[in-house]
Amino acid sequence: MELEDQIKKYLAIARNYLDEGLKMLREGDAHDAVEKVWASVKSATEALALRYHGEARPPTGVSWRRFVKEAFRKAGLSEEEAEKLADYFLDVRGKLHGEVFYGFFYEDEEHRPLMEKARDYLYLIERLLGLG
Repeated sequence: MELEDQIKKYLAIARNYLDEGLKMLREGDAHDAVEKVWASVKSATEALALRYHGEARPPTGVSWRRFVKEAFRKAGLSEEEAEKLADYFLDVRGKLHGEVFYGFFYEDEEHRPLMEKARDYLYLIERLLGLG
């Protein structure tokens, strides 16, 4: 599969998961919604990484923080913007995927904003990839 086709596939997956997750959230199923939103953020990030690193996941010895930040920097964002987006990625992974999905610890005030911000994150990545 061609690189651009792989990137588009990751973005389609991200859009689908985000739509499913936000629908679940509206319906009151926060526990399952967080996992869909996490999958969306992860897939969108993998699309960005494919474009700017040539691989979807960091190589051995490279942290996700550094990998994600460098992808955003290569996409043209400032150091500060890239750091904030890497922080967001790690917050979603740790709080939504970890605390809520695995830990069964959901607080609407704490976790809903992370889920709602996922739409902006996905749109930004689509724009950076010239696909949004």
